[in-house]
Amino acid sequence: MANAKLKPGAGSAVFDRLDLEHNTMHDQQLAVEVLGLFLAQLPVTLQRLDDAATAAEWKFAAHALKGASGAVGAQKLQNLAACLETLAFPGEPGVRLLRLQGLRVAAAEFAQAAGSAYPLP
Repeated sequence: MANAKLKPGAGSAVFDRLDLEHNTMHDQQLAVEVLGLFLAQLPVTLQRLDDAATAAEWKFAAHALKGASGAVGAQKLQNLAACLETLAFPGEPGVRLLRLQGLRVAAAEFAQAAGSAYPLP
């Protein structure tokens, strides 16, 4: 049943450009800079989840991902991170791997959508 919680709602956009534009005050240059910083930090954040050895580390990394994803309009990624934040710490390696694979897929989808919408360096 935990897997059902990992599915974002039907209204979850891979990339909500209007959200990003609102958060960057419709400044194209700022949007590109914020996206670049998010995408540069994303692998580190995902690695923190992968490396989490305690429930506190897991929740902290999931919470950080949730907040950062919301700031750039990565709704699907944000919703997945929010679900992970509320789940019990995944001790079983197979379950943890599946959860992290779902995040990595959503992260790749976001990077592609954002890169198509904005000229990223």
